[in-house]
Amino acid sequence: MSRAANKTRLNKRDKDAIAGMSRRLDASMSRLRNVMPHILDLSVLEGRLPAPRGHTLKDRIKLYRLAEEFGFKELALFSFFDFRNVDVQFLEWFIEKRENMDGVFSTVSTMGMTDGGAAPGASFRTNYGIERTLWGKVPNVVVYLDTRPSLLKEEGRTHEGLLRIIEDAVTFLREHLPEENATNRRGRIYLRLADVFDAWDEDPEFVVRMLKLFAALPISGIMFEDVRGTHFPFQTAELVRLMRRYNPSPRVILLHPHSGNGTEDAAVIEGILAGADGVWSGFTPHAAQGYHGSSMMLLTNLLRAGNEHVRETYKFERLSEIAGRMVKIHMGESITPDYPIIGERAYRYLDPGFVQMPGRPCDLPPEWIGRTAGYRVTPGWAPLWVIGKRLEELGYTPEVFENGDLLRAMRLKMAEACLDGKRIEFDKPKRLAKLVKACSAELLEAAE
Repeated sequence: MSRAANKTRLNKRDKDAIAGMSRRLDASMSRLRNVMPHILDLSVLEGRLPAPRGHTLKDRIKLYRLAEEFGFKELALFSFFDFRNVDVQFLEWFIEKRENMDGVFSTVSTMGMTDGGAAPGASFRTNYGIERTLWGKVPNVVVYLDTRPSLLKEEGRTHEGLLRIIEDAVTFLREHLPEENATNRRGRIYLRLADVFDAWDEDPEFVVRMLKLFAALPISGIMFEDVRGTHFPFQTAELVRLMRRYNPSPRVILLHPHSGNGTEDAAVIEGILAGADGVWSGFTPHAAQGYHGSSMMLLTNLLRAGNEHVRETYKFERLSEIAGRMVKIHMGESITPDYPIIGERAYRYLDPGFVQMPGRPCDLPPEWIGRTAGYRVTPGWAPLWVIGKRLEELGYTPEVFENGDLLRAMRLKMAEACLDGKRIEFDKPKRLAKLVKACSAELLEAAE
């Protein structure tokens, strides 16, 4: 009777499958490795939305400084409503201190604008946000747009009317902002689609009409978000491909997926692979509703892919520190311990299989982002390796952390505690010291 193992010899189809997979993986990794991501930093604005105590002017200034220190060059700093808020106060501080506004954006909207008919400019009406932007000489703008047809109907707007409003608003802003200059990061107009997934679900033809209009306007880029975070990464990728078809490079496409199903960071990566340039997001994960696809996660993922551009551009050695300080300002609390990358336990290893190190594909060694590896003993697992590493970390001598008999005795003692119904956190230094003492005494007694 022939053995199944005899049937494992590779044929041409097998080798073609290997080659095909390798080509696809290489193409994707090459994109991630070579892209220089375009990031419009929202650290000053995004975190204010969930902040339990809001943001004061001092908070805004600290966040702005931290974002600059990390290396961000484009920063969305102001979002105006129809009343005075901290954004206006922050803009006044900018003017008073004569801060450099290269790369600085404000968010404005088409609030108050109605369809004025076919005459050029007839659909434009100024509003508080646009007035504040021009008064403060903010050199770049994000134009917020609600585009879902059912919402337009509720507002008394039509498809044609919205297209005219967009065109007239962009024309006005183009005439009143500085001339676009990539070198000093001025004169940029980004159109922000707040509900494009819903617009697509209701009327895909209207979405394409908008994209064709954008292609004809003097704008710098398109930004869109998954406002509820309920769409899948492949849906995000298809939307990017559609946008790119009508708005080819160098026009910028930026993503902003929220978290509703845990796919926000994967959606960013799929969007980049599909042709998007980057994200408009806060550095840290906290966002208006839960989390969002943060630039911190994008940049560390690109670093894992071997992207030297981001390594040279950003201060990764300060990543954990800056992220922690930002979250403290936003939420008044630390990042949750188990949060990936920057959480307290992200690099406290439970097993040697989890160790990330330089030179291994897709790893992100802790020292690259200003972290130090640590070790954590849990009674439900605790291989001898991790017990020894934890003891070494706590300052025990090699006679202790390299003693295999002692480490095994400690592991058995922890297992016995669970069998006896005891719930003990053995990782705590005092608990481990007690365990080392008890097991050492038992081994000594057995030896005698």
